[in-house]
Amino acid sequence: MAEDYMAPFGDPDAGIAAALQRRGFRVYVLPCTRTDWFKVGRALFTRAYWSSSCTTNPGYSWYLERVKELVDRARLETGSEQVDLVGHSAGGWLARAFLGQAEYKDEPLDASADTLGSADAEPHPAVRALVTLGTPHTPPPADKVRDMTGGALTWVNATWPGAFFAGQGVQYVSVAGRAVRGNQEADRKTLSGYACGSYQQVCGEGHETVGDAVVPLRSALLDGADPVVLNGVFHSMSRVRTFNEPADVPWYGSEQVLDAWLHRLVE
Repeated sequence: MAEDYMAPFGDPDAGIAAALQRRGFRVYVLPCTRTDWFKVGRALFTRAYWSSSCTTNPGYSWYLERVKELVDRARLETGSEQVDLVGHSAGGWLARAFLGQAEYKDEPLDASADTLGSADAEPHPAVRALVTLGTPHTPPPADKVRDMTGGALTWVNATWPGAFFAGQGVQYVSVAGRAVRGNQEADRKTLSGYACGSYQQVCGEGHETVGDAVVPLRSALLDGADPVVLNGVFHSMSRVRTFNEPADVPWYGSEQVLDAWLHRLVE
């Protein structure tokens, strides 16, 4: 996963990290591989998962611990008091959890089963801004589709709804792509057919729903955040259903797309 942002398809110059560095940013990419995501399966062994009442513990604790380690490292190496977080896809809603979960603050609670997943009304002091790119911020209606996170996304969205910490100085920017309209009559091997199925899982409705081919607009735009809608921009740099084939379409981190949302951070 980290390679997708640092050296997609083996080309370091094509990564979003390099594009940001060319613009003068100090960039830190969360160390993560595709196999790391199997750790989410820890939640499968809990009653909470099957009742869709999980917090981020235990399925996503490993990810949030790495975010804390990376934020601490960035602050130490740059001497900066605060950082800006950029979260793509699930990384965006997990960043919202990081902002508010007490155990990831500078003085965390004891990391016991009773305290993990605890909520705080104060934002993480090290985060100045959060930009989300194609993030599914809201869970689907429970009567239509099951929350695939076992309730973790539902919990995050209910605990810190919308741009929850905006009034306390955190800048939120939510970026969404308008690229593909879902079509339930299309073959699932086509882009519109694939998008229809993906949108259905994310928001409960796929047919005639518009989004970035994976996440619909309605889910990616966080209430209260500075919204950025990009026409013709797709969710990923990879061809759908693959990880190692370039899509040859613009995505959120493309050189020609980046400045359309990045300027919101530097204005």
